[in-house]
Amino acid sequence: MRVAADGYIDCRDGRRVRTPGPSGVTVDPLPEAEAISFLLSHSFPGHRRIVRTMTEGERRQMRLAQWADSVAERMSLVDRVWRSITERIAPAPRPDQPYLVQIVQYGSWAYPVVLDGAVTRVLPHGGVPVGEVRQGSKKVLQLDRKTA
Repeated sequence: MRVAADGYIDCRDGRRVRTPGPSGVTVDPLPEAEAISFLLSHSFPGHRRIVRTMTEGERRQMRLAQWADSVAERMSLVDRVWRSITERIAPAPRPDQPYLVQIVQYGSWAYPVVLDGAVTRVLPHGGVPVGEVRQGSKKVLQLDRKTA
C-alpha cells in the first residue's frame, strides 16, 4: 500500500486496503434515565407523542449524539430516535396555547410533553419531580415499567 504525498491512500494497486473508520468499534448505550432526559431536552418539529421506550441501539445513538461534533449531526441522530419511538398526532385545538399531550414518567421524574405552536417539547425544560405532577392526569406513560 502506498500513501500519496497528500495523505490519501493510493488504491491503484490490487491489494486490499482497510480504510480508517468505525469498523468493529461499538459504543456502550446510555443508561435509560440519562437517554430519556437527553432526548427530551430537545424540541422537535411537528406534533407527536411517545409510544414506546428506547431500544439499546437507540440508546447507543443517544450516546453518539452527545459526542457529536456538529449540531446538524446531533440533531440527525436525535431526530431519528425521536421519530422511531413516537407517533404522529393531531394538532392542538388552540395552536396559540401550549397543549399537554402526555406526561412521561421515569423513576422519580416526570416530563410533561407539550404541543407548543408547531413544535413538540417538554415544559418546563428538564422535567419535574413526580410529586409536583397533578394527580388526576390520565395521560401518564411510565417508561420504567418493565413488561414481559
